[in-house]
Amino acid sequence: MGTELLAPPHFQVEISGWDFNENFFVEKTELEWSEEVKTIRVQHPVRKGTLVFVRLMGTAVRDGSCPVAYEAAEVNFLPQLLTYEVSLKQIQPKNNLAHLH
Repeated sequence: MGTELLAPPHFQVEISGWDFNENFFVEKTELEWSEEVKTIRVQHPVRKGTLVFVRLMGTAVRDGSCPVAYEAAEVNFLPQLLTYEVSLKQIQPKNNLAHLH
């Protein structure tokens, strides 16, 4: 038996945020999800460190799925595809309860 490498799963998503020129955009793309990294490819130029929102799409997802905030951790332009490959890092909510006391 040979060993086969399994490709990371891909999910249809909608991504939104502000591009390099600070224009708001919404784009449909695929999210490649592995244990190490979540990656998307978009047409809009996105700055490293920019906040973007990713919402799952498709028949397996119920309507009204909530967008999740991510930071663009790495951004690489792929000239052969005229797209930007963006590695995503999920934003963790801050615990603001300490300020209420």
